[in-house]
Amino acid sequence: MRSHLDTEELLIRRLLPASNPCERDRAYAWEDWQEDGGATALRRFIRMQNNTLESDEDIFQEAVATAYLEVERGRYQPQLGVPFTAYVKGIARNKIREARRRTQRWGLVPLEAVEFSLADAPFKQPEAAIERRQERASFYRGLSTLSDGRKQVLERVVRGEGTAEIAAAMHISEELVRQHKSRGLRVLREMAIQLEA
Repeated sequence: MRSHLDTEELLIRRLLPASNPCERDRAYAWEDWQEDGGATALRRFIRMQNNTLESDEDIFQEAVATAYLEVERGRYQPQLGVPFTAYVKGIARNKIREARRRTQRWGLVPLEAVEFSLADAPFKQPEAAIERRQERASFYRGLSTLSDGRKQVLERVVRGEGTAEIAAAMHISEELVRQHKSRGLRVLREMAIQLEA
């Protein structure tokens, strides 16, 4: 039976392009990390730390997408004794700081003053969980294949921009930003399904 350290070391080797040239296996390694507790730990961390107007799920998606791109670009350096999840939590912490700065810059209401419904917490709904898993796998396999508008929106999301900020920068409505985000992920998901067929 493998120890936790061996499992962590194997995961990191699978995630790194330098040690794993198989793009598909790297994508599956990301899914394995999330399913083996990485996503749960990250969501718990974000729920505890996020005091901004950005939803926990947006912070989560941005953190994971940024971590993925950083690892793919060779910018992640494993450190002895530091779990990979801690690295992604660090990125999430930065995403929360960025969202907080945006909130302060625009003079918006703090998160504690906003009431949320179940619809604002999609990770609690089973259908959304299934969709999220499919979207993640698709995102990891083909960001560069999207149309310019959708690609720009997802790239801005990865850079830490919020929905309102993206809409203002691109001169489009917030609803269109959400549509580009959602449809872009759907296109990627469909591409992934075709690749696996």
